[in-house]
Amino acid sequence: MIMKAPLFVDMADNDTESNSSSAEECIAWKRELPAKFLSNDVVWNDDDFLPKGASPQHSDAFIQIYQRYFRQIVNSDGFDIDKYPGDAKAAVYIPYLDFENEVDMLMELANHAIEQDYNNRETSVYEYTVLYIEKVNFFLAECREFFMTVKVRNETLEGAVETFQIHAYKGLHGENIVRLCRKRMVI
Repeated sequence: MIMKAPLFVDMADNDTESNSSSAEECIAWKRELPAKFLSNDVVWNDDDFLPKGASPQHSDAFIQIYQRYFRQIVNSDGFDIDKYPGDAKAAVYIPYLDFENEVDMLMELANHAIEQDYNNRETSVYEYTVLYIEKVNFFLAECREFFMTVKVRNETLEGAVETFQIHAYKGLHGENIVRLCRKRMVI
């Protein structure tokens, strides 16, 4: 196995222009990390993969954990993670267990995704409203990107409840940005 690029770039010594380029490369690498790991394109490095406080003698166990964690990320596009390795550089998709602290902002993103994006598609014959957020994962890029599983009501079908997945975030200027809004994939 050959590591094709450093897992994480230290940007402290770079100038502003190369900082931007390095940050973009680091974010791209983080997005590609799960698939690269599963295809053996990444060399294991205890400093990047072991959670804080974990002993290197547990590396084999964490390799198994990462295989499941990254497989779940790849298979669900980051929405369904039930195995999280812990606070480590390589654990790039993070379950947001206390998302209630930001439920207003997350509901704003979810409502925007459903009401402004999904309901207005030419292919959508149904009208949906968001009921509540079921779970949230996030990814750290320039902004925190959220992967939300939400329950919605199908107003057209007299209130049938369905599950949607929304990948959205607040932009650098506070704007709502929706990268994906779809009915939940069944794996």
